[in-house]
Amino acid sequence: MMKRRCLLEKTVRFLITGSVIAAVAVGFYLIGYKTAYDRVEEGSSVQAVFPQTFYAEITDISGELFTVDGLKINDINFRGDFTFSIVTETELVWRGNKMRLDEFSIGDTIAISFTGAVQETYPGHIQDVIRVQLLDDEKQGGANRKREPQI
Repeated sequence: MMKRRCLLEKTVRFLITGSVIAAVAVGFYLIGYKTAYDRVEEGSSVQAVFPQTFYAEITDISGELFTVDGLKINDINFRGDFTFSIVTETELVWRGNKMRLDEFSIGDTIAISFTGAVQETYPGHIQDVIRVQLLDDEKQGGANRKREPQI
């Protein structure tokens, strides 16, 4: 009888322990699922933390709309033609100095940093461009003159 009672107590402890472990595992699963679901619903907020940058050559400028051709050194997703608009918040720089929109020319090599999406159109349209940096050491074009820093 004593042996049977001891076996019954061990079985009850085993079942209780197993139930607690299962409940904790299900709880962690549900918390992880909810966290992942919330991140998917937030969408671009994760992307906004990590801007993407790629390199391109300017092929056309129409006011504040740039058309560029991604360079071959880029990831395959950033080769080809893209457009983007310059807005007031877009930082325009060359060697750490601010530039004006009219200082960019067709043929300039630039770095484009953005936090928005790339629309799947042709050419791809880049949203939320935060910075355009001129990479050329000298100004391309007619006189091939050196740029003077803007103060």
